Amino acid sequence: MKKQRSQKINLDEIIRCLSIVAQTLHENPKQALKDLRNIGGEIDRKIPYRDGHSIRVTDYCLNIADDLGFSEKEKVVLEVAALLHDFGKIGIDENILLKPEALTSDERNEITMHVMRGYYMLAGFNELIEALEGIKTHHEYYDGSGYPEGLAKGDIPLIGRIIAVADAFDAMTSERPYRKALTKQAAIEELKRASGSQFDPAIVKIFLKLLAQKDKRNRK
Repeated sequence: MKKQRSQKINLDEIIRCLSIVAQTLHENPKQALKDLRNIGGEIDRKIPYRDGHSIRVTDYCLNIADDLGFSEKEKVVLEVAALLHDFGKIGIDENILLKPEALTSDERNEITMHVMRGYYMLAGFNELIEALEGIKTHHEYYDGSGYPEGLAKGDIPLIGRIIAVADAFDAMTSERPYRKALTKQAAIEELKRASGSQFDPAIVKIFLKLLAQKDKRNRK
């Protein structure tokens, strides 16, 4: 009971901070994004794995956005969506999130509901409405077999397709209770394998190009 009460207080504080960010997002986007990064860090410290996942996913997404020539406004929308993409996992029982064994069907359903939970938890922030589409669709699959709505190809908002690739790569290369981290090369091969089915092939191509460029810079 004490743990549940603590989670509610934390959530209320995050919602309060998000309300302030939403109000200043268009007036002072740089300050709003700085505050939002703090919120993203706070979310990372609470769910699901406390390892900086949301921040890394956001950085990957912004690199892709730069390659695509996003405007500053478009990057703000993407950054908001990426930082909050796992917001709906707040409140999910940690025994499910951190379970080392295979999930039951009910537990798997609880996990998949996080996209709509996050969407509805943030739906009152009209200033975040464009970002909410990215939060809701980052588990849609390019071939239409994803969730929650079974969207396919261009029906999936671009920011959802971008977050999907960044999210998957970071998850694969990070330690999880149910498996060890994949090597970077193994994760790259998995992105290639799922390109055109789970992921937008154009986004995968850009992301792999950016990873190769980063490796080349690091070798110098």
